[in-house]
Amino acid sequence: MITYKDRRAWLLRAIATEKFVDVLNTHFVDDYVNATGAKVIVMTWGANRCRLLSSDLMRMHNAGLLQKHRIGLGCNWQPGFPKWVNSYSLSGIGKDEIIYLEKTEA
Repeated sequence: MITYKDRRAWLLRAIATEKFVDVLNTHFVDDYVNATGAKVIVMTWGANRCRLLSSDLMRMHNAGLLQKHRIGLGCNWQPGFPKWVNSYSLSGIGKDEIIYLEKTEA
């Protein structure tokens, strides 16, 4: 398992690439788990559950690095699935953090 600082850097880069992410995005969740070694609960339908990912996204939102948007699933809703999900994007502070990461790694 990698440190929060390294997970945060990975998430900032991933969100900068994707623009918007959420915990129901199968590819995003799987990429996070592969990159971090986080524990996952394998689901038979939809994205696997990773509590550490949810916790990291919330922590980054609380630190002002991410904006949070609630998205309704509308006609895509199925029994057993939530009716909405939080979607995250970089805030101005998060975008500044990306610039800082690039400068320190160069």
